[in-house]
Amino acid sequence: MADAASRNRTQRLRQTRRERGDRETNVWLPREIGTAIDEAVDSGLFPSRQVAITHALEAVFVRKELKTVT
Repeated sequence: MADAASRNRTQRLRQTRRERGDRETNVWLPREIGTAIDEAVDSGLFPSRQVAITHALEAVFVRKELKTVT
């Protein structure tokens, strides 16, 4: 189990994100999508799963151009 300092850091991080308007969402992904995300991260297209998922959601729902890390 996480120690008190770790829990406090996590709590502060979540609070900061809430204050800037971010929202935490838990979703189940089909295996194929999870594998594709992992491959994109492993190949260096994105630095993390979070960034890959956020870019994909922005591209569909906010209509931003997909920016990739090179």
